[in-house]
Amino acid sequence: MKKMIALALSLMMLLCATAVLAEGAAEKTTLGTLKVGEAFTIQSKIPEGYTFSETLSGELYLGGDLKGGEGKPTVTVSIGYNEEYADVERFNDVDEETVQRIRDSFQVMDDVIFEDLQTAYGTRLLKVTQADRSFADIYTIYKGYELEFIMYYEDAEGAEITDEQIQMLVDFISDMDFVSAE
Repeated sequence: MKKMIALALSLMMLLCATAVLAEGAAEKTTLGTLKVGEAFTIQSKIPEGYTFSETLSGELYLGGDLKGGEGKPTVTVSIGYNEEYADVERFNDVDEETVQRIRDSFQVMDDVIFEDLQTAYGTRLLKVTQADRSFADIYTIYKGYELEFIMYYEDAEGAEITDEQIQMLVDFISDMDFVSAE
């Protein structure tokens, strides 16, 4: 009798755990059909008040926009393969000389400020903001792909990107699941 009760309790605990996991997975929304070539698929919960639309899809490049309602900035998502980073698993794996070259590529813009950030899982991010905070650009690398998330206001001239909005973007990036195609 004890074995039957133990078995029933084990089965009930397994079903509860499965339901919790399924509920967590249901919260994740695939960003459109954001399948990055044969490399991986990105899944993430869309930030509250935003919608995602894919704008360009190809084997080595794709992009899309996260659009919010009135008073919220737009986020342009750009993912492109770079042969130079073909063997780079993630941004944490590049040397400081390469990081400096990446920073230098942003120097074509005046008055940019750099800050190193990381996702909740420790993935290195490079934040680039204009001194007037008219935009924020979050950059990282994953499996040879450069990922860029550019936050800006489309029609609110002079509006500044706030620290809270940048944190929302970092949380969004932290929440992403990169599902390997292998």
